[in-house]
Amino acid sequence: MARGRVPDEMETGELAVHIVSDKGANDHVLLLAHHPAGVRVREWHSGNWSTGPEESVVSANALLTRLEDVVRSRQRLEPDVRVVRSWLIATPR
Repeated sequence: MARGRVPDEMETGELAVHIVSDKGANDHVLLLAHHPAGVRVREWHSGNWSTGPEESVVSANALLTRLEDVVRSRQRLEPDVRVVRSWLIATPR
C-alpha cells in the first residue's frame, strides 16, 4: 500500500490541530509536541488569542479521548482524528 506524504507539521515533531466550531465562536488551536510525560499541549481559543496559549502536559490517551469527543459532538477536527492518532502512536500512554 502506498503511503501519502507526511504533513509538514509532523516533520518538525509537532502537530497543529484546529478544532473548528460552528461560526468559529469556540474554535481552538492546539500545538502538540511529544514530551517525556505524554503530550505537551499549547492551546489557543477565543479567550487567549492575544495573550498567548494555555500550556499543559497530558497523557496521549486523555488527549485522544478529548479529540474523539470533539468529533462525536459533530465539530470538525483538522487534521482528521486518524492523523492525530497516528502521530500519538510514538507518545507514551
